[in-house]
Amino acid sequence: MVRKNHETVRIRGRKLSGGSTSLYLDIYVDGVRKYESLGLYLLPPTAPDAKTINTRVKSLAENIKSERIRAIQEGGLRELDRPRQSKMPLIMWLKQYESETVGFKKKTLQGRRDLRKKVEEYLGKEGLLDLRMDELDEYICKGFLHFLRTARNGVCKKQKDRLISNGCALHHQAVLNGALNKAVRDGIIPANPLNNIDRSDKFHPDPEEREYLTIDEIKILINLPCGNAQVKRAFLFSCFTGLRLSDVRTLNWSKIHEMPDGKSLYISTIMQKTQRAVHIPLSNMALLYLEDKTDNDSPIFQLPASNAIINKHLKEWVKAGNIEKKITFHCSRHTFATMMLTLGADLYTTSKLLGHTNVATTQIYSKIIDRKKVETVNLVDGPFSCFEGLDQ
Repeated sequence: MVRKNHETVRIRGRKLSGGSTSLYLDIYVDGVRKYESLGLYLLPPTAPDAKTINTRVKSLAENIKSERIRAIQEGGLRELDRPRQSKMPLIMWLKQYESETVGFKKKTLQGRRDLRKKVEEYLGKEGLLDLRMDELDEYICKGFLHFLRTARNGVCKKQKDRLISNGCALHHQAVLNGALNKAVRDGIIPANPLNNIDRSDKFHPDPEEREYLTIDEIKILINLPCGNAQVKRAFLFSCFTGLRLSDVRTLNWSKIHEMPDGKSLYISTIMQKTQRAVHIPLSNMALLYLEDKTDNDSPIFQLPASNAIINKHLKEWVKAGNIEKKITFHCSRHTFATMMLTLGADLYTTSKLLGHTNVATTQIYSKIIDRKKVETVNLVDGPFSCFEGLDQ
């Protein structure tokens, strides 16, 4: 029995645990039912600006519904397979990104919320609150980064009038990059527009924020047991190769080859973060932390699945060595860079070993070395302070 006044396309909602409502289309054509998530969310009535935002969301949903009805009239169900989330407002996407709570720490969720608020502040200032994902380009992203350079803190009363720090702006940039990368993976946008922005227009870590180990500190850790032997081996191996944790995790013997002279080995791999090829000769110290070859495909290092667990082992290990530094696995990469430059390697070669796309990135480590040289030279002032001000 066919129902009278049956709608081909209906907007329906599904309540989420956080109180929001996810909107989707219930489509029924020629006896076939199809559901389509719109990627649009109604906020709870108690949320700030809920009435205004929900009115806008409902209007967008109605527009999409009209598009679907027209598509069905023109070509049937096959026309409904084309992605439509590109029409979603950027703010809606950031809210969705913010709402993904499973497996993330509270600090991560707070960072996503803070980023969304800053983007709302910027878009509101520019009159672009309705900016859609398919309208987002490098110029909008560049404008947002420029906005962050003069943005106020606005978090707590004591600091609300202060400009946000470089570290805070860097974090906003990283969170936005993560949100846009996910949009690319989900097929919402074809590419991340942040990737088209010149490096000089982006935020970068201060040299002082790049913690690393000195050669003497590495010697201490070599002779000190760690709570997880695999973590120790992998970390020290990275100190002598500069590999990121993501690349150490996937390193196997198929990526290690003999040099043409047959006397030494090198790593040839595609870095997971940048998708750039690197070729890293292995020093004798690096070879010490490679176990005997078993098969080509198994990971060489059997590491804990959680990065947090790895860093917990590192923290305890470094503390046992009386090293007063906040060391994470990524510090091994900084250690490799500073050690190479300290030992006399040139900037270009070090940049190639690290797989940097720009030598300017490697120059940050040169600044660290120069600063340490100044601090070291100034150490002589203490013992000879009594001679200051004496005539020649």
